Amino acid sequence: MNELTVNAYAKINLFLDIKNRREDGYHNLEMVMQSIALHDTITLYKIEKGIEIETNHKKLPTGEDNLAYKAAQEIIKKVNLDEGVKIFIDKKIPIAAGLAGGSTDAASVIKGMNKLFDLNLDQEELHSIAFKIGSDVPFCLEGGTAFATKRGEKLRYLTPLKKHNVLLIKPPEMVSTKKVYTLYDEYNIDRIIPVKKLIQIIENNENMRIEDGWFNVLEPVTKKLVSDVEVIKEKLINQGFKFTMMTGSGPTVFSIFENEDINLAKNLIKNWPRANDFIILTETKNFN
Repeated sequence: MNELTVNAYAKINLFLDIKNRREDGYHNLEMVMQSIALHDTITLYKIEKGIEIETNHKKLPTGEDNLAYKAAQEIIKKVNLDEGVKIFIDKKIPIAAGLAGGSTDAASVIKGMNKLFDLNLDQEELHSIAFKIGSDVPFCLEGGTAFATKRGEKLRYLTPLKKHNVLLIKPPEMVSTKKVYTLYDEYNIDRIIPVKKLIQIIENNENMRIEDGWFNVLEPVTKKLVSDVEVIKEKLINQGFKFTMMTGSGPTVFSIFENEDINLAKNLIKNWPRANDFIILTETKNFN
């Protein structure tokens, strides 16, 4: 086998809470991460030496700033691989969107190279490599529905969330994750998230209602940087999509809804007045 193609699935945060700032500058988190069907497609090719990245996205870096490149570096270093890899990224997940686009590409490279080069690295070894690259990368190795703590790398997989439709809207602005977390430390976000209750709702396959306490504590911060987050959220809520919030550090806003609202969502996409927004209808994705 000289080439391999892998799907790299995006994620949303069903809630995100920050417990405290760590001594290393990162934050201890509590969040539920959920895979969605929107994905990039990663194709790996064996080459003689080195790492090459090609992509269909003009703004995506193709050097060491790309997490997929870093993933390949770590794999090559880990096993002292005497071959190289060419990586083509067919980019569908918008960049700098809070959807783990770079992290999921990196995770797919880790899994893909393990298979393409017959490395036989076990899950613990893959997880260790993933965490060196980024906090979301370990989740993206397996995806599904998971409760994440520490920096996001400690994962407890939950009962797979039953299928939901997901409407994603991202304004054209991009935000720095580092800047959002830095600003969070300057604000006093007075919001308590009932973490145990929300996890229990998922575990029991109960209906999810926004009034149960689902929230992202970074949302008020990102709104100060990108006012369109509030504009989009209000438009969706006014259209009847009550379970609407921001994912990750943003600025993507998502709504979760049942099948009876599918035509409403399709009509909203067709008539969405903001031409520069990324807008797509997708669904939750589970793997077991």
